[in-house]
Amino acid sequence: MSAVTTQPLPYGGLEREKHIETFLRTLNGQSRPVRNPHGSPKAPPRQERPDGGSEGVLSGLAPGRPWENGIGLQQRNRLSEEEEDGLQLDPMAALESASQLHVTAGPDLQGPQCVPRKIYSISTGASSEQLFVTVEESSCMCLQCCGPARSCSLQGFDRQGQRVFYFERPLRVDACCLGCCLMEMRAYSHQDLLLGTVRQRWSMFTPLLEVCDAEGTPTTRILGPCWPSRCAATQQFQAVSLMGERIGTIWKRWPGFNNEFNMDHEYFGLEMLQNMDSSTKLLLLAATFLLNYMFFEMS
Repeated sequence: MSAVTTQPLPYGGLEREKHIETFLRTLNGQSRPVRNPHGSPKAPPRQERPDGGSEGVLSGLAPGRPWENGIGLQQRNRLSEEEEDGLQLDPMAALESASQLHVTAGPDLQGPQCVPRKIYSISTGASSEQLFVTVEESSCMCLQCCGPARSCSLQGFDRQGQRVFYFERPLRVDACCLGCCLMEMRAYSHQDLLLGTVRQRWSMFTPLLEVCDAEGTPTTRILGPCWPSRCAATQQFQAVSLMGERIGTIWKRWPGFNNEFNMDHEYFGLEMLQNMDSSTKLLLLAATFLLNYMFFEMS
């Protein structure tokens, strides 16, 4: 049996080396421009996307820093989720479905003692579910010297402890016969943005208040009964639009005698249209607190 002496045929002029050189030239051509025989530079050929585009292989990445695109995309997704959560956790969203608000003061507010911080509970009328807790801050001097005409600030918090609104009442003169220095209450959102102002307007016999937006344009009027008295057990003020349509009622009622303390002047509330926007409801709530100081409160 003869030994195998045949050798494999040559590659035909070193074809393998030619393939390697062609591959190296292709790689070098993608990184630097290739000069044509006339000496002018020629840009390397661009790779086409399967959908007919003309971007490179790393089409989904930003030029210059492709390694940061994955992290940037995750950060953008995380930020968008946080923004959506912030929209869902809007503290004023609880007012959207509310049509009645009942305000009750804490029982420890009664008596001649100086309490510079008062606490009010705001709940819905139908289910008596507590929505907000409002904290009023003033000074003992204003409480003793000015009484219901005192300057104060009120902050409303939801059940999670997040601030929902902020009301500011400057010091004014408690006399309806003067045309200046009338009562006023400014309402701010949880982001300290001015939502509007509730202003008292001069009137001879019946109380008149105007609810203005952030630009100072009147949007709602609040009309009261003729010669309201703090000693009255029940009072009602009507909130009407500029067209004369009734959109809400602010009331004070006597819930009944309590053996421990009489809180007839510390129970008041608001009835409004359910389809109102939250800013208008919050302005009417500010008007409710202002009317409490002007005509309801007796301490």
